[in-house]
Amino acid sequence: MQMSELLEQGIELMLAGMLTVFFFLCVLIISINFFAFILNKKKDKEISAPEQNSMEDMNTNHIRIIKEIGNRI
Repeated sequence: MQMSELLEQGIELMLAGMLTVFFFLCVLIISINFFAFILNKKKDKEISAPEQNSMEDMNTNHIRIIKEIGNRI
């Protein structure tokens, strides 16, 4: 095999790999946008806000966790 044949095969392989990655990324981007569109439709339905008691419990849990992390550091 001559050097020019090797370079030609190398360039063909490189282009095939780059095109494969390009098309895979295009499919990935399209599918992410498609699923985001579908999920946003479901999200548009009104979601009730959490009750005040659950928010207070969440805040106390966060404060407790932050204190525990501070004690261990």
